[in-house]
Amino acid sequence: MSTANLIILGAGEDQVPAYVEGRRLGYRIIGVDQKPDALGASLADEFLCLTTREPEAIARRLGAIDVAAVISPASDAAQASVAALSRHYGTAFQPAPDAVRASEDKGYFLSVVEKLGLPRYRSVHDSDPDALARAAAGLRYPLVVKPADASGSKGLRCVTDPADLPGAISTARKHSFSGEIVVEEFVSGTHYSVECFARDGRPELTIVTERTLTPMPHMISVSHLVPASLSCAVRARLQDMVTAVLAELGHRNGPVNLDVIAGEDEKLYFVELGARLGGNGMPRLAAHAYGVNTVAAAIRLAAGRPPELTTHAEPRVVMLRILTADTEGVVTGIAGADAVRALPDVAALELFKEPGQRVHPYTQAAHKLGYLIVAADTRESLQRTLDTALTTLCIDIEPDQTPQEITS
Repeated sequence: MSTANLIILGAGEDQVPAYVEGRRLGYRIIGVDQKPDALGASLADEFLCLTTREPEAIARRLGAIDVAAVISPASDAAQASVAALSRHYGTAFQPAPDAVRASEDKGYFLSVVEKLGLPRYRSVHDSDPDALARAAAGLRYPLVVKPADASGSKGLRCVTDPADLPGAISTARKHSFSGEIVVEEFVSGTHYSVECFARDGRPELTIVTERTLTPMPHMISVSHLVPASLSCAVRARLQDMVTAVLAELGHRNGPVNLDVIAGEDEKLYFVELGARLGGNGMPRLAAHAYGVNTVAAAIRLAAGRPPELTTHAEPRVVMLRILTADTEGVVTGIAGADAVRALPDVAALELFKEPGQRVHPYTQAAHKLGYLIVAADTRESLQRTLDTALTTLCIDIEPDQTPQEITS
């Protein structure tokens, strides 16, 4: 087994599995995150408290070391740094430049979709707020306003009134590194997430989840369910669309995650893409539903080793539910966790907060409290277990101001 270093950019809940798998595969783990108390910090052999967006600073701190691979699961913002550090250390796997750009620039990805002649909804993007507002005047409301280069729904707002557009643009700019903002028409339909692993330019593994979102204005993922209710014909069409995007971006090998909407017009619309493992616990869901370890596969590929993507033939019905709060405050107690874990169809319960820690309303994906994974034989039995688990688990929060209830 190798004793070389594995650099993991980010140390949040969706990067933690890479720390665990990297060590299991025999690597020395170097973690990077700007938060000194990030969940993965204590799991690293060496931890750098730096932003993941400055590869030169990271390389200076590390110096001349042997690096087998660089990865950053679930983080679009770090993909340019993954590419830069991979070049700097001469790792076996080098990310495709266009795939990196599509991950970090939503406007560019939408232009790729348009170039391929795939279904598109109208959108505009610009760094000038006034120019953006003028360009958006021809779009149909509701409108979705978001930073072009952020992930996890940071700065995203859905507006139904033109009077609210300037405020939404201002909010999005606060969460953008480049100042580039995307304004796009809202598409009504069913939301899906596609977790794909490419091999030699073709999707070797494709997992489609039904995605449930919080209501407007934030519209953040709150659950993923597999298998998704899609006909064979729609699945085949989606597979062809994914293959076309991979080819256009030159992404021949490795993970990629896409958000898709099946519109009321029966068209499939790509929303955004990340050339990395998906966030919101997607690798955990893949493991419980299909028995595939996409985290280990991504690390092996990044280090120049053959990925292993063996799956179960018939998955159970599996849901990953994100646990959230609706108030700002401090956790004062957690009860019922052991009882939830003992329920027959509960596959896993992970809590990312403990008493004494601050929590925030679920206005971006980074504010989650934990993951609950339920695996059952039918959707009906899954829903019964989910309901029982959510009423059994009690996370007490002392609000900053007026008392409010915690919702899971």
